[in-house]
Amino acid sequence: MTAVRSPERPGAERGGAAWLMRRLRRLLRDERGSIPIEGVMGALLILGWYVIAFQFFDAFRAKAQTLKASYTVADMISREETPIGPSYMAGAKRMFDFMLNSDASRSWMRVSIIYCPSDGKADTTIDCDGSTYKFAIEKSWATGATPVHTATTINAEKDRIPLMSEGDYAVILETSLSYNPIFDIGQKSLTLDGGQTWTSQGLSEQLRFSNFIITRSRGVRNTWSDAS
Repeated sequence: MTAVRSPERPGAERGGAAWLMRRLRRLLRDERGSIPIEGVMGALLILGWYVIAFQFFDAFRAKAQTLKASYTVADMISREETPIGPSYMAGAKRMFDFMLNSDASRSWMRVSIIYCPSDGKADTTIDCDGSTYKFAIEKSWATGATPVHTATTINAEKDRIPLMSEGDYAVILETSLSYNPIFDIGQKSLTLDGGQTWTSQGLSEQLRFSNFIITRSRGVRNTWSDAS
């Protein structure tokens, strides 16, 4: 007896619309291979987090290293018993770059010898604060094209300079290092509403780690000589 094949429903033929929809629904319900896919996605997230964490760690490392190198140079100057000068400071700048393992073009250094001048009255003692009584500058020197300080610019930094008694001297050492992030994760922003920036994240493409350090001589007062 010959079996009679029942007619297929319209659209049930292979490649038809109904067959394609059934295949799509079956694919959506199929969970085979989901663990490897989730593993790959998780690995990418962990790798991205590691890269960002390493970048921020390296930036803080460079900042701390710059601060330590700056204090080292400032302490070295405060211990000098002979005049300092251009040759001395050029050597200090090379030592600063060596401690940071940095190219000389990425940093600058400025040193200024300041003091609190006398008001000319023997019966009074003043304290220079940069406002009522101004600081005076004996000498300022800087590397490269960095401008030197004047009496006006040094008194503009009065909030960073402690009170100085009449006749007191101090040395201000300023350093600055340009830090470029290793990975391109800087200055990313979300822009909406026709280009208005709503948020920025990541590191700047060029950070500057700057330090402003004030020291007093540990022995003989620091003086300047162009021959040193």
